[in-house]
Amino acid sequence: MKRRLVVVLTHGANTDRSTIAFTVANATLSAGMEVMVFLASDGVDLVREHAADMASVKPFLGLDELISKFAAGGGVIAACGSCCTFRGLNIGDGRKEIQVAGVSILADWLAGGATTISF
Repeated sequence: MKRRLVVVLTHGANTDRSTIAFTVANATLSAGMEVMVFLASDGVDLVREHAADMASVKPFLGLDELISKFAAGGGVIAACGSCCTFRGLNIGDGRKEIQVAGVSILADWLAGGATTISF
């Protein structure tokens, strides 16, 4: 079984932390690990269509491109359903690459021994 990494992201597109989190997630995925980015708190704002379109922190790739690249490469992106509800986000209205889920998906990865980092 491949090693696993969970990146917990609690910041939206308005900070460089999101860009760095997805840069790390992409690099780890490229290194052959299974990777999930779990969006919680303000991080669930990335569920919104076009939320990351204008986010760009030089010299990194744009946030929208990083998210798309990560998902296309087989990375898992899950958003806390309760956090989405609290922020008035309707399930199914956001980015198709991001699944809105309960914290059980996070618990499953952790129970399986995944390494975790937070941004």
